[in-house]
Amino acid sequence: MQNRYFCTPLKNVNNMSVIQTIRNKYIGIVVGAIVVALIGFLVMDAMQSNVRSVFSGDQTLLADINGTRIEAKEFEMLRSKYEDNMKSREKGKTLSDEERTQATEQAWNDIINETLVGGESEKLGLDLTDKELQDMLTGPYADPMIQQSFADPNTGIFDPSRVSQYLNTLGQDKTGAERAKWKDFEDAIIKAKKISKYNDMITKGIYIPSFVVKQLGKDNSAISSISYVQIPYSTVSDSTVKISDAEITDFMKKNEKLFMTLEAVARAEYVTFDILPSSADTAESLGVLNGLKEAFAATTDNEEFIAKNSEESMRDFYYNEKTLEAPAPLEIINAEIGSVTGPFYFKDGYKMIKVLDKKQMPDSVKASHILLAITEQRNEEQAKAGIDSLFDMVTKGGADFAQLAAARSDDNGSGKKGGDLGYIPQGAISTEFSDACFNGKTGDLKIAKSQYGYHLIKVTDQKEFKPSVKVAVVSKVLQAGTATTQAAFAKANDFTAQAKDAKSFNEAAKKMGKDKRIADRITKTQSLVQGLGNARDFTRWMYDAKIGAVSPIFNLDDKCIVANLVSRQEKGSMPDIASVRPQLENLLKREKKAKLIAEKYKGKTSLDEIAAASQSQVMSADTVSYAQGSAALASEPKVIGAAFDKSLTGKVSNGIGGEQGVYFIMVKNIVAGTEPDPTMQMIMRRQAEQQIMQQASQMISFILKRNAKIDDRRSNFF
Repeated sequence: MQNRYFCTPLKNVNNMSVIQTIRNKYIGIVVGAIVVALIGFLVMDAMQSNVRSVFSGDQTLLADINGTRIEAKEFEMLRSKYEDNMKSREKGKTLSDEERTQATEQAWNDIINETLVGGESEKLGLDLTDKELQDMLTGPYADPMIQQSFADPNTGIFDPSRVSQYLNTLGQDKTGAERAKWKDFEDAIIKAKKISKYNDMITKGIYIPSFVVKQLGKDNSAISSISYVQIPYSTVSDSTVKISDAEITDFMKKNEKLFMTLEAVARAEYVTFDILPSSADTAESLGVLNGLKEAFAATTDNEEFIAKNSEESMRDFYYNEKTLEAPAPLEIINAEIGSVTGPFYFKDGYKMIKVLDKKQMPDSVKASHILLAITEQRNEEQAKAGIDSLFDMVTKGGADFAQLAAARSDDNGSGKKGGDLGYIPQGAISTEFSDACFNGKTGDLKIAKSQYGYHLIKVTDQKEFKPSVKVAVVSKVLQAGTATTQAAFAKANDFTAQAKDAKSFNEAAKKMGKDKRIADRITKTQSLVQGLGNARDFTRWMYDAKIGAVSPIFNLDDKCIVANLVSRQEKGSMPDIASVRPQLENLLKREKKAKLIAEKYKGKTSLDEIAAASQSQVMSADTVSYAQGSAALASEPKVIGAAFDKSLTGKVSNGIGGEQGVYFIMVKNIVAGTEPDPTMQMIMRRQAEQQIMQQASQMISFILKRNAKIDDRRSNFF
């Protein structure tokens, strides 16, 4: 068969020599092309990967904290544990974006705190001895969690022998699951104790000397009487006072710690294109419900019907006029059993409500309870046995419910009040607890299980009985349809076609009548943005893009956005002038105005002269307290301080720049404060020390974090 070619083959050419020539002359070009192609492939892969760079080398390192390696797996396990705890409290429901963010931040902050405190403790030689650990488990001052979990079910008193018995049973745990639980529990209380020990070392060392307490007492009881003239800042026109970039820079340098950020933050402007349901979307939702109404009224298996057709689940609950979610709840309450009302619009969608049952129910119930929580050290069976025992102690043994609550309840808040929860409105508590309270009668003693554990509930009062109904609800959330969503994206596409940089972004926003909104101080790992909700793709872009770049379209729950990256402040750096000018310009203008006003009236020897020249009047403040100021000067600390300057007695002060204007004062009289008696000194010292201790406790972790070297790589993973 004759060969076919796309072009005529060369004649009289040695094919092998041609191949050899290519090898000799062009091998470098070929190899280079292959290398370029491989690099291009790797770069493309890096851009598409959640891990920001394939060249980072360490794909499991989440963070480095003062040289301590934090593995991504370690962080993820802790975060998952916190999320599981939240789910257990909420009966397994899906967590919101806010709740997931809360769990993530809690895990991160706990890891930082434990790592930093652990490092400081090691430097100081602080540790837990075996004796301390034993005391935490079985000593008279055992850890509170241990005391709750190993109390005698009959007396409610902590029994150390129960701890020992439990530890002995761990040797018989063939699966190792119970031992693993205990180790997690023990590790948790050890970590907490180490942090507490470090914090106590600092806070317990706080002491206020006697001479400070005495001086504080004198200062707080001193009284001054002054005359003054206030000249408002508005007397100097804003147009006459200009603030340069150099002045803003100089102010930031002088106040470096206020402006230097502990972590990178970014700022972006964005415009939104709302995706709101149209009239066609509304008609579609109504059509669906109208099509189901006849079948809904006829069905005898309401639970199955709701499961198949509704976006709400069935609730075994009776609603009254206050709690039934409908535009006209009385209309439904007065309807016949089996009747269907709707469809009607309420809140975020359309609903139909079917009446299943009616009865008289109290509007609110007063109850007391004893909670035995299900914990790692008290399983469900043990909690149930304990609550049964308490039930028998009250019903058969005549034990006092309030005393048992104070001694035994894991709800410390109500336990201190004998278990009293006060009046509980209908719908404010879990279904199980609510059934026990609202379906019984005053004086009932009932056992109920909730997501927290087992409760012994005493119903002490029920009031305002009202008609209530049990209902089934078919609901459909009103959402934007495909056509509506596509229309919003079309507008966003038109915008991006015009906006290529910061200047054209502003022009396009003005042309399309879009208000620019601000996403400010967004961190590298932040997901939630105020006004937008979960916008992780947007916040990640803010750290990948160049300053001035315009974003692609980001699709959010009920809107899409396009953004312009305004600025980014790296960790340990000062912000750019443009981002802080709105914040600092008025402050610096006020300082300049204060100098101008003070200079204008410098040399005036009387307040009357200054008042006449400034068209103001001389005011008096006759009971200025050093501690609290006076009614007219409460927000002017500089003026209050000057009011106790003895050198200004009978003499006009220089201009004092305050919050509301510039003040010129003359001290008329100062009544010296008196030294407090020993008892008052002791009270004042205790109050001052407690205040400083509270502040210190809150500041310890902040200061450790500020001084630490933290290489945070969470954004590579989340």
